[in-house]
Amino acid sequence: MLKHIKSSSHLPWLCIGDFNEVLHRTEHIGVQERSHAQIAGFREMVDVCGFNDLGYEGHSWTYENKVAGGSFCRVRLDRALATPDWSVRFPLAKCKHLSAATSDHVPILLSWRSEEPRPRGKKRFRYEVMWESHAEFSNSLLESWQKEDEATTLQELQSKLKKVSSHLVRWDMNTFGHVRRELRKLKQELERLQSDPQWMGPTHTELKIKEKILELNHREEIMWKQCSRILWLSAGDRNTKFFHI
Repeated sequence: MLKHIKSSSHLPWLCIGDFNEVLHRTEHIGVQERSHAQIAGFREMVDVCGFNDLGYEGHSWTYENKVAGGSFCRVRLDRALATPDWSVRFPLAKCKHLSAATSDHVPILLSWRSEEPRPRGKKRFRYEVMWESHAEFSNSLLESWQKEDEATTLQELQSKLKKVSSHLVRWDMNTFGHVRRELRKLKQELERLQSDPQWMGPTHTELKIKEKILELNHREEIMWKQCSRILWLSAGDRNTKFFHI
C-alpha cells in the first residue's frame, strides 16, 4: 500500500506508527527471532518509498511482550520514516520513545521544532473550565470573592481579582495537584527503569510502579466522576478535552 501511495504522489512525506517489522536484526532482542525475508521485504519498501529513518531518543525498543525471564523480547516496531524533502522542511524533527504502564507498545512522540527553553516571564493566571465541574468550586470561588473588600475603583478591582486568582491556583493544587505530581514522578521513574540496557524482563519494582500508575489513574477518574456534573462521563471513559491526565 505504501508503495502505491508513493507512486501516485511526490509530496514531502512522513510516515509514523507501528510497522510490525524491523530494519535490522539488532532491533529485536530476545526470543522469536524474525526471518531474513521479513526484514528484507520491509527494507525494500523503505528503499522504494525513498524513506529515511528519523532515529529516536530514549530506550531502543517500542514493543515488549511483558514476560520476565528467558521468554521475554523487546522490539523496535514503531518508528518515524520520512522522505528527504520532508526532512529538509523539518530539519529539527526527532522522535522520542516514551514509557507505557499497560500497553505492550510504548507511545512515540514526534517533535519538529527546537525545544530550547524560552525566557520565562511572569506566569499568567489561566482559568480552567474543568474547575466548574467540581462540587466545591462555586462555594470556594464565592467565599474567596466575598472575603475581599468591595472594589470601587479599577485599581481595587484589579487587586481583588489578583487575590481571587491566587486562591484558585492554591485550590487547584490542593484538590487535584497531588495526584498529577505523583503520576508525573512515577512515569519518570518507569521511563528510567525501562531505559536500563541490562533489562531482562519486567522487574518487581517496575511492576509495582505500573500498578501504582494504574491505581492513581483510576483514583483520578473516580475523583472526577464523583465531583463532575457532566453526566455523559461513563465508566472507564476519559474525555481528554476536559480531563487532563
